Amino acid sequence: MIEDTILEAEGRARLAEDRAKSRALQLAREQGYHRLALAIDRPGAPGVSPAQLKLWSTDPTLFDQAG
Repeated sequence: MIEDTILEAEGRARLAEDRAKSRALQLAREQGYHRLALAIDRPGAPGVSPAQLKLWSTDPTLFDQAG
């Protein structure tokens, strides 16, 4: 009777461990798919509009004309 109880508990523990491994594998797959989707759908870096103020101008003579 005690031996049967121990065997049942070990069986349940193995089953729980197998389920946990399956869940971990599924989660890893989902994370991989998500990263792949982000890499595919990621928009390009937005450029700076010519009308936007810039900290460092590409025109080095910007203030040379000031009188």
